[in-house]
Amino acid sequence: MTKSPKKRCAVVGIGNRAHSWIGGIVEQHPESSELVGLCDLQLERCQDVNEAYGTQAACYTDYDQMLAEVEPDLVIVVTPERYHREHIVKALDAGCDVATEKPLCTTIEDAQAIIDAENRNNRNIFMAFNYRHIPLCSKIRELTLDGSIGTPVSMDLTWYLDYHGHGASYFRRWHRLMKESGGLLITKACHHFDLANWWMNDTPRTVFAFGERHFFGPGHNPYIGERCSTCPHADKCEWYTDVCVTDRTEELSRELGYRVKGVRGYIRDYCPFRDDVDIYDTMSVNVRYKNGGLLTYSLNASVPFEGWNLAVNGTKGRLESKITDNKPSPGWQERHQIVGPDGELLKGKGYRITDWPSDYRIHVMPHDADDYEVKLPNIAEGHGGGDFKIFDAALADIYPETDDLDIFASAIHGAWSTAIGAAANHAIASGDPVEIPDFQ
Repeated sequence: MTKSPKKRCAVVGIGNRAHSWIGGIVEQHPESSELVGLCDLQLERCQDVNEAYGTQAACYTDYDQMLAEVEPDLVIVVTPERYHREHIVKALDAGCDVATEKPLCTTIEDAQAIIDAENRNNRNIFMAFNYRHIPLCSKIRELTLDGSIGTPVSMDLTWYLDYHGHGASYFRRWHRLMKESGGLLITKACHHFDLANWWMNDTPRTVFAFGERHFFGPGHNPYIGERCSTCPHADKCEWYTDVCVTDRTEELSRELGYRVKGVRGYIRDYCPFRDDVDIYDTMSVNVRYKNGGLLTYSLNASVPFEGWNLAVNGTKGRLESKITDNKPSPGWQERHQIVGPDGELLKGKGYRITDWPSDYRIHVMPHDADDYEVKLPNIAEGHGGGDFKIFDAALADIYPETDDLDIFASAIHGAWSTAIGAAANHAIASGDPVEIPDFQ
């Protein structure tokens, strides 16, 4: 096969997130990358991509066949979490580089197997931790490295998911099953654990955790069905959603923030109170790092807003940061955040509503100097602007001349973040602390 000078990209797993990567290839970096292969168990999803983007990528349901026939330079892994080990290792063994969505995988054993495959094939894994590229997160990294608060010794990190939108969405999709996603401590918190490891500039060693279902799952709603679209209680249940209606308009597609018609067969309206929901909605994790630093982390999926609180204590000071915001979509807010029982908007009528902020702030408090505040822009598009950076790097090899902050993540970073979540799940089940081994 005569290879193109462009980077030959294949995508496995054609879900919502795959469209972001495909857009990066076709729309953002057509001069340096090309889409040559698509693989999904539903072949129609692959065909939908070609139709939507005007591409002619080869379509497969057999992953091994795609790797053999297409011979990609880069395989982008966007499949459900439990398949990541298989798809990443096979791509590496086929001589391909890999860009993988978070998390790297769901178990410590899988993480080691992936690192082994990367080493024996002398190929590279690009870990898509877009949070690192958000200006706020990068600045926190800079401040924890440059001595502004000395050496970090402890961190308090609390993450909030809004109960009716983002938080509930995990309990409506395949993510609601621990065997598929590893739960929120893997599929969501891997981002947060990576940031904590990065900001602490250390590797985790010991983990203990608690996890509960206080809001979702069986016993928390009087009406239970299989899916909203087939539920006999749809006219009575406050949790009813029509997110899977097939004749949804393009306007509403934009409002929801994804191409509704572009991912057929992707069920997003499972009842979040079904008996099979076995992931936690309320979690608390403690981590001790190699050099003795401590992390106290919590994640709650039943909060009326989205955001997080952070405090980092160092040997010479402390920094704090906070994000509290709603979704940027006005339509989303009207349905779930700022409408009263009578259907009238509540904004401006005595209710405190959190708007989409224009900037984020860091409060720095040195021991021996005046405290000060750092303001960073809030970039609403592309996960705080992080998507654009990871697509530049993975698809077009556009990196900064120097990376003093070590922003770009690799498989080892993905392994450490997965290890905390996997160890936390084990600790919840066993009631015992879990030691994390060294990755070789």
